[in-house]
Amino acid sequence: MLGAWCELRGDWVFLREALNLKHHFSATSVCHLCGALSGEGPMSFRNFDTAGPLLESLVTQWASNDPPSPLGQLPGFSIWRCMFDLMHTLDLGLAQRAVPSALQGLLGLPARRRGSEATAFPGRSAAERCKEATRAYHAWAKRTMVPSSARVKAITPRWFDGRWPTISQQHAKAAALRAMLPWVAELAETRQGESRAALLRARCLRGLVCMDKVYSRAPRFLSKLAEKEAMQHGVRALRAMAELEQLMPDGPWRLVPKAHALLHIVRDSAMGNPRVAHCYQDEDFVGRIKRAYVSCHGKTAPLRAIQRYCLAAGVSFTAREELLTGRRSKRAPPLTGGPIMWARRAGSVAAAASGSADLAAAADSSGRGTKRGRGRPRVHTVKRRVGRPRTRPEL
Repeated sequence: MLGAWCELRGDWVFLREALNLKHHFSATSVCHLCGALSGEGPMSFRNFDTAGPLLESLVTQWASNDPPSPLGQLPGFSIWRCMFDLMHTLDLGLAQRAVPSALQGLLGLPARRRGSEATAFPGRSAAERCKEATRAYHAWAKRTMVPSSARVKAITPRWFDGRWPTISQQHAKAAALRAMLPWVAELAETRQGESRAALLRARCLRGLVCMDKVYSRAPRFLSKLAEKEAMQHGVRALRAMAELEQLMPDGPWRLVPKAHALLHIVRDSAMGNPRVAHCYQDEDFVGRIKRAYVSCHGKTAPLRAIQRYCLAAGVSFTAREELLTGRRSKRAPPLTGGPIMWARRAGSVAAAASGSADLAAAADSSGRGTKRGRGRPRVHTVKRRVGRPRTRPEL
């Protein structure tokens, strides 16, 4: 076997399955990097003391179930290079619970056995208040130039069902939650003087936002100052979240083991900026393949999806080469529209140049169950003033 161990980063479920971990989020020992436990006490994962006994119990060996993962046989394998991913920990972890938990109090929705706070948005019912909050959020997103693809569609009362409010990925993806977190933090700071819970709520959200800003603006490797600043913001946010859980034990705030994973991320950020190596590109790649696959015919979808992605990747690489060299190819199509549109245009141009009808069919077939997209190139009839109509492929 040829290779060397570099790094493994992903969701906690992926780490558990890839490494066959003995210590994971659903076990008594919740962490594969230290001795954190799921109960109470000084070794609980709810303890965020940076100088306490929890972070002094760092592991030195890899604890795996039988049979051990073959990844451990790679030269240079180290359990300390099996890291938590910031996207799954913060954007799809803590933000999924912190955002609706804060909005529940800001919207004045009844908290469990605690009455309700003064609402920040007018409305007689929860649906009306959510609609007003949605309007305010979209106005803020437009003012701060948040891309429309990274915006939450609507704030719905479903977020606040149950004891612990949670936003599922059907309502908001990771990028949308990451873009929404600063708005909720600004909104919470305007009402932080109402109570102790309101102050902790604003401190928690502001700490997460400031920590993310430090990582987003830093290069591949952080300086000592940036590393210390990010750790201060992250630990402050985690401690405020833990105090909120103790202050309101009946909801809506709740700590999950991903909070302990964020503690390891801010503590071990000296090994690299977690925002530079997060899994956004990997998740985005899955989405691109999905969009290409569902736009093809069911019988030829496996082949056509690969062909479309290859065409889109070729056009993207050509565009990067033109950007770096400053030279443009005469046969390169105009780069307007999305990657799938680039693939269609690139396939049409390549088919016209090489005379391959199969390549044109792969690029131009829409394949959505209609007669127009069953593997044939789409054509348009162009009428001329003199003579009979002629046909040409769409470029």
